[in-house]
Amino acid sequence: MRSLFLYAVVFVLVASCVWSPSGHAESPPNIVWIWCDNLAYRDLSCYGSPTIRTPVIDQLARDGARFTQYYIGHVVCSPSRAALLTGRQPFRSGIIDVLRPDSPIGIPDDEITLGEAMRDAGYATMAIGKWHLGDRPQYLPTRHGFDGYLGLPYSMDMSPTILIRDDRIVAELAGSKVENITERYTDEAIRFITVSVDQPFFLYFSHTLPHPPINLSPQHRTDGRPIYEDAIEHVDQQTGKLLAAIDRLGLRDNTLVFFSSDNGPMSNGGDTGGLRGGIRSSYEGGVRVPLIARWPGKIPAGREVNTPAIAYDIFPTLVRLTGGQLASDRAYDGQDIWPLLSGDGDFQRQHPFYWIYTDKVTAVRDGNWKLHVGDGEKPLDKPELYDVSRDPRESRPLNDQHPDVVQRLLNQIDEYQKQVPPTWRLIYNVRDRAKQNGGIRRE
Repeated sequence: MRSLFLYAVVFVLVASCVWSPSGHAESPPNIVWIWCDNLAYRDLSCYGSPTIRTPVIDQLARDGARFTQYYIGHVVCSPSRAALLTGRQPFRSGIIDVLRPDSPIGIPDDEITLGEAMRDAGYATMAIGKWHLGDRPQYLPTRHGFDGYLGLPYSMDMSPTILIRDDRIVAELAGSKVENITERYTDEAIRFITVSVDQPFFLYFSHTLPHPPINLSPQHRTDGRPIYEDAIEHVDQQTGKLLAAIDRLGLRDNTLVFFSSDNGPMSNGGDTGGLRGGIRSSYEGGVRVPLIARWPGKIPAGREVNTPAIAYDIFPTLVRLTGGQLASDRAYDGQDIWPLLSGDGDFQRQHPFYWIYTDKVTAVRDGNWKLHVGDGEKPLDKPELYDVSRDPRESRPLNDQHPDVVQRLLNQIDEYQKQVPPTWRLIYNVRDRAKQNGGIRRE
């Protein structure tokens, strides 16, 4: 009897340290979120690129789940990042367009970011790379849940190109310093996970590539080849360095790794695979991007997820996995997609997806139907209805065949529009004379 009792005690102790489907765990997973800046839907070979080789990311997909209908929460970078980090529509945090250098606004103090949620769950947290949610001290990552930060506060085409550590400018980048920024980011990521092995960690790794201007050192260039393609392969190689470090530290089996993009491509080389539109457009090419997730033993290898998901689903999913609870004092727009990742349990989408440009709804997806009423700031002359499951290129409007669906979705848009506050245009002076008007570098 004594032996049986001791066995039972040991079993309970061991079981208590193992992650359970309820999402509560004594040993929750490390979380690594990696995404690129303006990576298009078909820019990875595992998504069909005929010219770009990404063997590391392809293997990540073979070892885990690859989503075929994953969407970002907004059509440009600052709001898209706000949607991911808060689990909420960007208009709720007031981040509705690209933030410029010296913007007087940024992510509000009362928003709860993934960094804050993970830190509250006992995680070490680190943000690396592009931030783009405000460049003044009160808006930087270290004021919003991250223990440390190394990166650029805005896009690579905004001037001056400053590198910030925590809340201080440590360098103004030019020449080879810009060319080697991806390697520097990766080295910092490896340093962070190395010193964090004794506690769970959350690494938010936001590449500046392949957003223009693309800067690569000569050893990473291929004669006669578009620099855009070399840039994505360089990201793949650096991802390999980071994943190798995770393996070397014995962290592979308890680390959930994501790879994705913040929005569709600009006109500098991104391949949407024939999907219509790009950045600033709520057509599929602007909002449908890659999403890959690997967690050995928890996410089945080689899983293909064809069910639609959206960026603001990530917040509630990770909060659940780490044993937390969503705040009850605010609206969350996403839902837990762990059943899609793991293949365990049923998943039913509770609400349609809406895309908003400034203060106007431009599109809604509900089931297989997607209705467009605007393209960027321009209202469409008439709505356009598509069955995106059969016509992902959105080339055959079905308004005439399904007027009832058009009217239903228009009613949904009208109802949702009521909660979107009007936008006031803000014009402000740029304090730093090294910056051009609007903060954009002019070559």
